[in-house]
Amino acid sequence: MKWRFVLSAMLAAAALPATAAQLPPESVDLPTVLTLARGDSPRLQLERKQIALAQAERVSAGAYPNPSLSFERARQPGELTNFSSKVAKQWSLQQPILLPGQRSSRIRAADLGVDAARSRLTATANDLTADAGSAYVELLQAQRKRAALEQGMADLDRLRGIVAGRQSAGVASRYDLLRVDVELADWRTKLAEAEADLTDKQGQLAGLLGFPGWRPHGEGELRPLRMLEAPTGAGDSPAVIASRREEAAALARATAARRDRLPNLSLSGGQFWTVAPYGKTYSLGFEIEVPLFDTRRGAYQQARAEAESASLQRTLAEAQSSADIERYRAQVQQRGAALTQFERQLAPRLPQLQQMADDAYRLGRSTVLELLDATRVRYETTLSRDELTANLMQAQLRLQAALGDFAQARP
Repeated sequence: MKWRFVLSAMLAAAALPATAAQLPPESVDLPTVLTLARGDSPRLQLERKQIALAQAERVSAGAYPNPSLSFERARQPGELTNFSSKVAKQWSLQQPILLPGQRSSRIRAADLGVDAARSRLTATANDLTADAGSAYVELLQAQRKRAALEQGMADLDRLRGIVAGRQSAGVASRYDLLRVDVELADWRTKLAEAEADLTDKQGQLAGLLGFPGWRPHGEGELRPLRMLEAPTGAGDSPAVIASRREEAAALARATAARRDRLPNLSLSGGQFWTVAPYGKTYSLGFEIEVPLFDTRRGAYQQARAEAESASLQRTLAEAQSSADIERYRAQVQQRGAALTQFERQLAPRLPQLQQMADDAYRLGRSTVLELLDATRVRYETTLSRDELTANLMQAQLRLQAALGDFAQARP
């Protein structure tokens, strides 16, 4: 019993490093997150399985039908009424024949299906990379919010010391100190909410990349991405390419279904012989299906409907892609201009605002409400800047995805 416990403990200890090694590092930057998104995430693994499925269908499409071999032995127990022998034997071989165009249409449809599956993998990798980048930006924003709250609480603690000193000197009232304490309690609540929001953003990024139990920490700062100016007539997005290939595959399947409506044909040949007396005959013939009841019209109509649906999907994908490129390009320009204006007009004045409020309160020229208001304005302005930067970064990531810059995935 003891050795079983020891063996179980050893196996568990050996499994722990392997499990930990599968998780990415806790601290990651944006390039690392984008690389992980194009790696072995569950969504991309699913798309790779679809490629394997399409390749298996290609093997089936290129296969020829199998022949069938039959053998019979007949014995007459009574009078020789059927043939002049007690025993007769017969074998026959039947080979289904594919009519011209059937096998080639199936192969073409299967080949286009493989191309469509690979295009779906590329489009999924492109979208997943943009989603992961956007989730990482939200993680950075949540970290910045928590840091801003912690800095604000530190400022409030410092202000409380100032107010307490003035109260001891008989200059400030108890209300001033109570007002600062209430403000501190409110900020503690905000900090708890920020902690919960940060945990949620960590879980979103970990779930998106398929790493349960991972608690990522974003490195770096919220900073706009460096992007090359994309040409106005940019190429097609991965989603558009995938929709076009899916349309081509659906049209090819409709063609194959139309040719499969032709009657089935098979050739047969065989030999019949008797034992005593010995005699034999040869036979050669064909068999053709009579499409009286089942003309396989339903399968053809289904394939045609799928082809029409794929055409509509392609039209929608093209329209959506053009709209996304225009929309995200406009967002990048407008949000970039807003951030530049913020940095030029508001950012340099924030330190002066807090210092002026502190000096005015010490000299008795302002109330504690104005002092708290200056701290709150600094905090809200910091969050506004982070929001502007995060929105700009997300628009840049979406624009890159719309242009197909993330369309790189391991096949």
